[in-house]
Amino acid sequence: MSMSVLKEKSKQKTPASFPVRRMDYEFQDMPKYWCNNEPTFTHYFTGLSTLFPEGESYFVRSVRALRSQVKDNQQLDRDIGAFIGQEAMHSKEHHAFHRSAQQYGLDPESLEKTTGIILKAIERTFPKKWNLLVTVGLEHYTAVLVVEMMKDVNELMTDETIRNLWLWHSVEETEHKAVAYDMYEYLYGKGLAAYIPRVAVFTFSLAMITAMSTAYQVVLLKRDQQLLNLKSWRKFAQHGREKYKVFIPKFLDYYRFNFHPNDSDESEIVAKTKVKIGLSQVENHLPA
Repeated sequence: MSMSVLKEKSKQKTPASFPVRRMDYEFQDMPKYWCNNEPTFTHYFTGLSTLFPEGESYFVRSVRALRSQVKDNQQLDRDIGAFIGQEAMHSKEHHAFHRSAQQYGLDPESLEKTTGIILKAIERTFPKKWNLLVTVGLEHYTAVLVVEMMKDVNELMTDETIRNLWLWHSVEETEHKAVAYDMYEYLYGKGLAAYIPRVAVFTFSLAMITAMSTAYQVVLLKRDQQLLNLKSWRKFAQHGREKYKVFIPKFLDYYRFNFHPNDSDESEIVAKTKVKIGLSQVENHLPA
């Protein structure tokens, strides 16, 4: 894997709060069941991954559509630029992973295309404010999931390259988790008129992503002729029950009137994760 960190030019008065890292993972030798050696686990995360290329392109379009209105906030504008850069890299690398998964005849790229069709329909239907709110809500959803990924879920991934893909993605999700939210708050404020659409669109977004990720897991299991593998389903259900005990309170936290993504601090687990995948070593040796 080759990697470089794109740093803000010194001539810029206000650098972004986080870097854009250029990654280039190679997935050619990945095993068929790379998560817990189980089809249910592997296909769940592959299904979730197929949401990212089109989903994060949608996020980028949603913030770009309103970016001109925040140009007078230099810090926020710089962070939006870095957010766009990180999301573009996530789309690229998850798409590369899906192309490599084609070798097993599961065709995850077809699920990418389905995601694109759904999100483009939403984009055409929703006003710019609501499209931004879908991004805000799903950024919170992702920020909740990646904490558990960094804590212990990554240990289920037997392929080092795929594990590193998810951990790198997790680190960056925590870095930019507040950008879209801050953009929304800057444009629309903190009052009741901003709160009601925020929680309403989050409820819609949470239902949508849960339905899509579940459907994609089922589709992949069916294509793999593992849909009736009850032993694997039992293991996955037990794991899911334990994790949703953690997820649900954190999802509900979004409904607090004074919620902000930075209310939670993931700096310690992020630092450990950077060490684990070698990001700290690289970034500590970058020129100032």
